[in-house]
Amino acid sequence: MMERGKPQPHSMMPVSANTLFDKLVLFLCCLAVYFLVTADFSYVPVLVVVTFSAFNAYFEKRILVRVTAGAYLIASLFIPDWFYFIPVMMYDALLWESPWILPLIIMPVISHGNVLPVMGMVCIAIFIGMAWFMQWRTSRLIHLEREYRRLRDTAKEMLLELEAKNKELLEKQDYEINLATLSERNRIARDIHDNIGHVLSSTLLQVGALLAICQDGAIKEGLMTLKETLSGGMDSIRQSIHNLHDASIDLHAEIYRIIREFAFCPVHFTDDLVNRPPLPVTYCQLSVVKEALSNIAKHSDATEARIILREHPALCQLIIRDNGSKPAQGLNLAADGEWQPGNSGMGLKNIHERVAKLKGTVRIRNEKGFEIFVSIPKES
Repeated sequence: MMERGKPQPHSMMPVSANTLFDKLVLFLCCLAVYFLVTADFSYVPVLVVVTFSAFNAYFEKRILVRVTAGAYLIASLFIPDWFYFIPVMMYDALLWESPWILPLIIMPVISHGNVLPVMGMVCIAIFIGMAWFMQWRTSRLIHLEREYRRLRDTAKEMLLELEAKNKELLEKQDYEINLATLSERNRIARDIHDNIGHVLSSTLLQVGALLAICQDGAIKEGLMTLKETLSGGMDSIRQSIHNLHDASIDLHAEIYRIIREFAFCPVHFTDDLVNRPPLPVTYCQLSVVKEALSNIAKHSDATEARIILREHPALCQLIIRDNGSKPAQGLNLAADGEWQPGNSGMGLKNIHERVAKLKGTVRIRNEKGFEIFVSIPKES
């Protein structure tokens, strides 16, 4: 776990504008001292330090930094002029967490102490302090930048997660509202059927009994009119109850209810329907789902199943698939692997008959699991 506010070890220190600027400042300072205190000027240490520093910045490898820094220090033991650019190489080594370079700096001083000017050694000591301070500041800035990016990514991830959860809650809320509405419609239809329907039925029986014993023609004619009115009202209420019941059937909710009651194996449900299918198609698809899940529980060794509802401009498709390895018993397959309804079991025949009544088609395959593919025209 990372601790906030502390620079963390890193295997790779990215080159940034700050590091390039720091090295440029150190290089120019060292170059100025080299020009001022050296009578016999050489371009070799200048080219070497620029090359090594460029390699370190380009390849960004800690091992390369250690090799170049070590090689430069060894060379400075034998060539005094190389001493003046040690701060540049030290900056790279410190930036890449190689502090072992600090005690080794004293070796060139001991080796060339009687040759190097005092002013030059003082300036280089100051520049070494500058290099240490610059790398500390740059490391801190890099760490803060990384921490900022981490916090920004974490905040964005949390925001996306919250948006996903809000969307899920809204969908669940809409689903619960829809389910409550459908349940209320069912309750109203049931209450009308149990209460008003019962009262009207009793009234019709009583009117029929009065008609049987009534001898007065005028009263009998009035009773006949009353009976016809009550019968018409009874038919209207019955039709309204059927309409309420049909409107309360939601294919998505019903399939979820069936899945919740199915305990044989997990069932994954995918609903891609945009529009509500016609009522006959809904009843047919529900029957197919029940029959298919019943067959899975009775005859399959599947560990999971999948139900997919798809909508096309003219078709509604239902796919039920499991991952069972058992060969289906009594399945009449043609040479191309297609199912033939000839000698199959009653469950599959019922599925075929229900779908055929709606001018749909059924395809059943028993390859890498058992699959039922039902396609029904929307105008059925």
